[in-house]
Amino acid sequence: MRLDQITFVPIFPAWVIVLLLCLGVMAVLIQYRLIRKKLGNLRATGLSVLRLLALSLLISFALNPSITKKEEHKVSAAVAVILDTSGSMGLSGAGGKESRLDEARAVLLDREGALLKSLSEQFDVKMYALGASLAALERGDLANVKVGGKRGDLTEALKGLRGKNALALLLSDGNVTWEDDGSTDLPVLSLPVGDSVTYRDLLIKAVKSPAIAFRGREVVIDVTVKGYGYPGLTLPVLLKEGNRLITARNVRLDGSPSETTVSLPFTLEEVGQRHLSVSIPSQVGESLVTNNGVDLSLKVIKDKIRILMASGSPSMSYRFIRTALKNDPSVDLLSFVILRTPSDIINVPLQEQSLIPFPVETLFTKELKTFDLVIFDNLASHLYLNPNYYDSIRDFVREGGGFAMIGGPHLLDGGKYVGTSMADILPIRLTGKDDYRRNPPSGVTLSRAGKGHPITRFSSAESGLWREMPDLDGMNLLTPKSSATVLLEGSDGDTAPILTVGGYGKGRILVLATDYSWKWYMGMVAKEKGNWVYLRLVERMIRWLTKDPSLDPVQITLPEKMGGIGEDIEIRIKAGEDGASSDIKGGVSLSVFAPDGKKIAARLKAAGQPGEYLGSFVPEKNGSHTVRVETHSGSLEESILVTGALEDQDAVPDHDRLRKVSASTGGKFLSSRDDLLQEIKSYAGKVNTRFVQERRLSVWNSLWLLILIAACLCVEWYYRRRWGLV
Repeated sequence: MRLDQITFVPIFPAWVIVLLLCLGVMAVLIQYRLIRKKLGNLRATGLSVLRLLALSLLISFALNPSITKKEEHKVSAAVAVILDTSGSMGLSGAGGKESRLDEARAVLLDREGALLKSLSEQFDVKMYALGASLAALERGDLANVKVGGKRGDLTEALKGLRGKNALALLLSDGNVTWEDDGSTDLPVLSLPVGDSVTYRDLLIKAVKSPAIAFRGREVVIDVTVKGYGYPGLTLPVLLKEGNRLITARNVRLDGSPSETTVSLPFTLEEVGQRHLSVSIPSQVGESLVTNNGVDLSLKVIKDKIRILMASGSPSMSYRFIRTALKNDPSVDLLSFVILRTPSDIINVPLQEQSLIPFPVETLFTKELKTFDLVIFDNLASHLYLNPNYYDSIRDFVREGGGFAMIGGPHLLDGGKYVGTSMADILPIRLTGKDDYRRNPPSGVTLSRAGKGHPITRFSSAESGLWREMPDLDGMNLLTPKSSATVLLEGSDGDTAPILTVGGYGKGRILVLATDYSWKWYMGMVAKEKGNWVYLRLVERMIRWLTKDPSLDPVQITLPEKMGGIGEDIEIRIKAGEDGASSDIKGGVSLSVFAPDGKKIAARLKAAGQPGEYLGSFVPEKNGSHTVRVETHSGSLEESILVTGALEDQDAVPDHDRLRKVSASTGGKFLSSRDDLLQEIKSYAGKVNTRFVQERRLSVWNSLWLLILIAACLCVEWYYRRRWGLV
């Protein structure tokens, strides 16, 4: 024990301790003088020394002396061994005989685990598997660990390991997520696996595609193709919908690696969600073929609603309907009005006539499929159309087109539709004649079905407007089919249908049995209630016939950017129309089905405005997922295509990334020829693995000191008694 190991922490002020000591010494001196005459100098001195020693020891307690002891300890450095288990580690490694994971495993388990055994003897070794997340790995599990999942995030993994380890040993092919943000000071010794020189693969690296396309307009998709090990190869890039080839272009790979971009222009004529695929043929010797194709989803919408309207005469009905359609910027109207019939005799040469002939053959054989809606307005069609054109109209409706007929004396063409294809599609029964009535005027009333139909349903505050509509001076007396729906009917007692709708195939049909609907415009203006009722009615008739989704009772808005496997995908749902809300518990349900038809978990919650909801689900696999929303007023299905990230499809060993990781963390990029154990020792030795432990022992807390004080007092008492002082 050295003097510098003794410290004092007085429990009283120093002057108090000195005063007590002085008083004790004075008391001993006084005692010495009193007993010296009786016992002599020698005995008096002995008793005084014993008394002074005991008193000094007692007073020294107030100084609180302690002895500091220091002990040096040595701790083994902690080494984190990180084994990359992302999907690319399952591909062939150097030499092509085993996988990259097997190659990494062989490094750790060489000669029956000699490396791991040596490391464990000198360091505190902890093993981890780096996949979608960092997971602890026991040595016994090393031989059975599997690959799979997305590439690991090395940046986040090192953040979790820093401060706990002296260094990290990374065994990987370099296909990890890494961002050098300077947030880690953990040195990384990276050992690469795989061989980028012998790696052979073709892949679609990127696809640039719009989320929305317009029907009939050219769309361009840019596809980037990358190749390893196939210099000088020319191959086709195919764009398909299912098994149908849409377009194809050839690309040439000049070197290895080589990357080139090709544009694929095409045009789609059918609206809706379209699932397409871009692919390249697989080649002999490819390491990976699953990245040769990419699925994509494209929503095709109408740029404008194309309407073909043919009117039998330039009537007031034609004028007001045409004006309403022309004022709608979303409508592209092509209208023809008949000013003379083929039987009219005009003594003017044909080339000098200014009237444009009705191009029946072009419209009803070649151009019909380019329209969304065909309107016959009081048209005596037998003068211009033969029965074959009726077949074209029937096929047009069956494939999803809309067809409307507006009343007047020639609504049913004098009964000439009987026995034709028109009889199949119309929602009314044909009687062989036109039963058209003028006078007395008839009012209009809303049917029970019309109260809830999107064409005629107004808000509760506006529902009485139909009773205020002006009377109609002319109407056709019709009989609806059992499958038809009557929305408006006469209010003069016979309840004749005025507005009747129905369906045929994928299309929709509407019959307005009057040529005096224009009075709903002029009459309401005369009542100073504006023309909005008429304009809204025409707009909704058009949008219902063309299946505009804005009139659907259920609407689903898909996210602009789709998530991948394991990521939350959110969709917005609108149930009801015009602010009508639904009960989320009893009125709205959300179901999501995986590509194999299996139902997966989905969540639904209210979102802001009444009738608006937010649904979400987490896909477990790639492919087309079906989303079904059901309410008391209707249901709707949409498909969502879930695909993996393209950046994860490039599985070439990226050893340059490992070099950057080691350089930025202060580590080293190794090779299989390096002495791993020696390299780890050299880096671990730079870390301080020794620490000094200090312990402070209080002197007065010693049993031997208490025994010494008691012994001094006892010896003094014994001799005082023996010598007659007690």
